Amino acid sequence: MSVPLYVPSGEGEFVNIRDTKRTYLKLTHQESDGGASPHIHAKSTEMFYVVKGEIEFTIGDKIVVGEPGAFAYVPKGAPHGFTNRGKEDATLLIMFYPVFNREDYFRGPGRLTANGRNPSLEELQEHMAKYDQVMV
Repeated sequence: MSVPLYVPSGEGEFVNIRDTKRTYLKLTHQESDGGASPHIHAKSTEMFYVVKGEIEFTIGDKIVVGEPGAFAYVPKGAPHGFTNRGKEDATLLIMFYPVFNREDYFRGPGRLTANGRNPSLEELQEHMAKYDQVMV
């Protein structure tokens, strides 16, 4: 049974992934490696809403830049990725359906990159595979 949930601004769980400053939804400026390289989800649809900044989306063979208010829908199996293309920090709301325990996916890179550690490609791929994510 689902329970309604409300989390006030500034509260709730956060994850540090490299330089994302306390949230997996915040991407730093374009000189950083913030974002996601092209990948697919075989079982999940992914949706994005740009809250702040400029996000460059690659969806299939299309590249578009989303500004605040832009929405992107990525169906199951479609290759996609994103990065911050602006000069300022960006905030991106990411939604999945079905979820498949996705919050644990974001905790993993936080652990793998803790204390400045650079995980191997094999470690990242192994982690991604647990959560319906495959690099392309």
